[in-house]
Amino acid sequence: RYKDDPWLWDLEWDTQEFKQKKNTGKKKKDQDRDSKAPVMAVGADRATEEWQEVLCAPPDSGPPSEDEDLKVPLSQVRLEHLKETVALQPKRLQHLPGHPGWYRKLCPRLEEEGWVPGPSLISLQMRVTPKLMRLAWDGFPLHYSEKHGWGYLVPGRQDNIPEDPLELEGPPCPHRVIESLYRQHCLEKGKEQPLGLEAAEEDELLAMDDSTIWQKVEELSQLEVDVEEKMGRADQSLVQVELCEPAEARSQPSYHHGNGPYNDVNIPGCWFFKMPHKASWDGNDNNVGSPFAKDFLPQMEDGTLRAAVGRTHGTRALEINKMISFWRNAHKRISSQMVVWLKKGDLPRVVTRHPDYNEEEDYGAILPQVVTAGTITRRAVEPTWLTASNARADRVGSELKAMVQVPPGYSLVGADVDSQELWIAAILGEAHFAGMHGCTAFGWMTLQGKKSNATDLHSKTAATVGISREHAKVFNYGRIYGAGQPFAERLLMQFNHRLTQQQAREKAQQMYAVTKGVRRFRLSEEGEWLVKQLDLDMNRAEDGLVSAQDVQRLQREAMKRSRRKKKWDVVGHRVWAGGTESEMFNKLESIALSPSPQTPVLGCRISRALEPAVAKGEFLTSRVNWVVQSSAVDYLHLMLVAMKWLFEEFDINGRFCISIHDEVRYLVQQQDRYRAALALQITNLLTRCMFAYKLGLQDLPQSVAFFSAVDIDQCLRKEVTMNCVTPSNPSGMEKKYGIPQGEALDIYQIIEITKGSLEK
Repeated sequence: RYKDDPWLWDLEWDTQEFKQKKNTGKKKKDQDRDSKAPVMAVGADRATEEWQEVLCAPPDSGPPSEDEDLKVPLSQVRLEHLKETVALQPKRLQHLPGHPGWYRKLCPRLEEEGWVPGPSLISLQMRVTPKLMRLAWDGFPLHYSEKHGWGYLVPGRQDNIPEDPLELEGPPCPHRVIESLYRQHCLEKGKEQPLGLEAAEEDELLAMDDSTIWQKVEELSQLEVDVEEKMGRADQSLVQVELCEPAEARSQPSYHHGNGPYNDVNIPGCWFFKMPHKASWDGNDNNVGSPFAKDFLPQMEDGTLRAAVGRTHGTRALEINKMISFWRNAHKRISSQMVVWLKKGDLPRVVTRHPDYNEEEDYGAILPQVVTAGTITRRAVEPTWLTASNARADRVGSELKAMVQVPPGYSLVGADVDSQELWIAAILGEAHFAGMHGCTAFGWMTLQGKKSNATDLHSKTAATVGISREHAKVFNYGRIYGAGQPFAERLLMQFNHRLTQQQAREKAQQMYAVTKGVRRFRLSEEGEWLVKQLDLDMNRAEDGLVSAQDVQRLQREAMKRSRRKKKWDVVGHRVWAGGTESEMFNKLESIALSPSPQTPVLGCRISRALEPAVAKGEFLTSRVNWVVQSSAVDYLHLMLVAMKWLFEEFDINGRFCISIHDEVRYLVQQQDRYRAALALQITNLLTRCMFAYKLGLQDLPQSVAFFSAVDIDQCLRKEVTMNCVTPSNPSGMEKKYGIPQGEALDIYQIIEITKGSLEK
């Protein structure tokens, strides 16, 4: 049966034969054995008679008689005979003889400590595991290649099926079974059945009409002529070899497109396609080492990577793998946290005198091991809390952040800065363009766009390219951080692996032309002089900019008509034009390429290693990214200073707890929580005003002046309404920990509660 299995056909099925010692006893032992032989023969005859009596005996007639009790039972005779064979075993016991090689590798040896019977050594890292789970990619069975890593087999290839099955080097691939498996997958998914899967080349030729046959003959004849011209008077056998190679290179399925095919993996009847690697969705350099990697979780969720039709155990195993993915990657970091447990005397009276205080419980604090300026942009770095995901119903341990809970008598007051980096990038472009809020398309969408009516930036990008809003968000931030079109192509193919390279390129070009715009050039003095001398007609825009094609034409003409070997320096300045974000990118690049780049608000300088005098034209993406992200760190520093001043000035009993990039949290006594919320709103207003003032803008739109909501909660979670139900926390926060939903208050609600005053 395994020879017709799409997964198990190429496993190691060789079995190990039973080994026995040669029975070379001494003569004395032989004599003793001969003397005992009649006795044993009598015993054996008696056993045979007993066995026949058992078979022919009438129904049970009651307890045995005394004579029957004296007889040796048949089972004991058989057991004694079995014991005699122990002497024939080799000194070193064999490991599961009679079992296939792949199964023996899954079972521990008898002499190993903690031995248990059965295949207990199986793990997700083993190559046999995806095969035993019958994993398939889009209905095609997974296959492992030593050269290309994990991929899948696509049936229908005819050019590598040998006429004589004996010519095969290894075990034959059951390509017909793989075809039927894929057809079954198409039926289940409601896909159209692929045509020509079972058609051989002979059938293809028979199906041709006269004109098609002549066209085919002409193509082959032309190919032969081209090869003969290329080879000259080469031997005809070499010509035939050359003829075969292009045909083999073109061998690919018409009904499937992916990362391949790799025809050097010669599996009769099938093409081999590599599984797409996250680091090279547009290339073929990286191999996939394990289909259970967390990068394939989206494909497991949407059914692209799944157990084959009818394999419920494999599907359940994939679900379990997905559930434990977060905990598997994070449990070591979580268990190694630095915790300080506090005695009752160390706790403030607000805690110990609170009605909810329980002396039997332990109270302590985690000291996160944060590197406060761990990146070139001065962003904080910490491997656990700054990267922890939000609670998800299918992820074990994903309620991690909610386990950080306040002591009795305190609340966590905090907020997320709404579209922080988008607004910073937008206001930089507006100050550069016309010195007015909302004067660019990008800035207007940031100020007035709403997710509810699909007028915000992410919704517009999603509609332009034809992708989901969540995917568009990744594109937008990547583009603002300086990533180019190749990045967009990789992301598109990562989000939708069914896209071809050409389709991804077209979508990325469309998106970048609409948003970032196209490159335009301002000619240098040397370039303007050349235009006059060569009398060239340049297609200039209103602002005097020229296109890349005109610059190339000018370079060609200058090199053609002059004796100068050195390349002419015709470009004075490069800019973006024609896109919704062109002005913003021009401003970011002008800051990044200035002699001493510094943030426009607090004047923080970039590392001297990345100044233009040292870096030249290198690391431009990181330098453009630095302008926005380092300005976001300025935003955080301004907020922290303003909050510290307001807390001290108005006697608000609280302290800074943690900042997670654009999110801040303060630990505040309960009676001061609403005043702390108002202080946060005032802090945001002051910080935004500081940004606008430093960029030469004398006003601030109300839509960005205040936080959309300030969260007041008793634990650390993304939304105050989240109950954080997960497989490891099935009861939720309210039932298990007694933590109710928190409050999310906008500026109007806070003013109503506090009467608009920070005074007690």
